[in-house]
Amino acid sequence: MRRNMWILWVAAFGWLAGSALAQERSEVELNRQMIQTQRQTIVSDNLGLTDTEAAAFWPLYRKYRAEVAGVGDQLVNLLMEYSQSYTMLTDEQATRLLDSTLKCEQEYLKLKMKWVPKFRAILPPVKVTRFFQIENKIDIIVRSEAAEDIPLAK
Repeated sequence: MRRNMWILWVAAFGWLAGSALAQERSEVELNRQMIQTQRQTIVSDNLGLTDTEAAAFWPLYRKYRAEVAGVGDQLVNLLMEYSQSYTMLTDEQATRLLDSTLKCEQEYLKLKMKWVPKFRAILPPVKVTRFFQIENKIDIIVRSEAAEDIPLAK
């Protein structure tokens, strides 16, 4: 898993490096797709699915990730807006951006909670737990890199 995490880290860093907040949307979307491809590889390499489990898991996984991408779209929009105004945020903008970001985090948690029973219906509990552990580790890597690159509000 370490090798694949390194690949994901490189993809995430490429997405975020060099003042990524100023990147064009098309470049951001391309990098998000690269991260998703690496994410799927990491899940595949580390979940240890049988052929039967894999046949049930991957279609469900794609639906899950499509919903997660919707929350990701909202976060990208917020980051793009923030990148254009962080040096001169008004109190109103700061309040709205923070509230919107927290709402996205809440939506992501609700989404995970909604999908846990669906994954439990097709996989043993240990593999469901392992899947969400893998997802969380990947999210932490991506968020950590973002945190390093996103400047503080001024």
